[in-house]
Amino acid sequence: MSIDVANESGVTTVDEERLSRLARHVLDAMRVHPLAELSVVLVDEEPMTDLHVRWMDEPGPTDVLSFPMDELRPGGPGRTSEPASSAT
Repeated sequence: MSIDVANESGVTTVDEERLSRLARHVLDAMRVHPLAELSVVLVDEEPMTDLHVRWMDEPGPTDVLSFPMDELRPGGPGRTSEPASSAT
């Protein structure tokens, strides 16, 4: 499983490695397919506002933008019933 955390916010106290470990723990617990990819980008208010308008056609900033990954949940086409933690 690929997890990428990028801090583009300018905040220097962000523990990117800890965020990555937390994300891996959550994805493993959710049994997300081991070939899944996760990207987390931390941004300031201005870039978040731009992204919110671009992707959701909503004005102003938001706390989180996320995109569905239903096709990677266990139990359906292209899905696995094996825990993701068994992958390397």
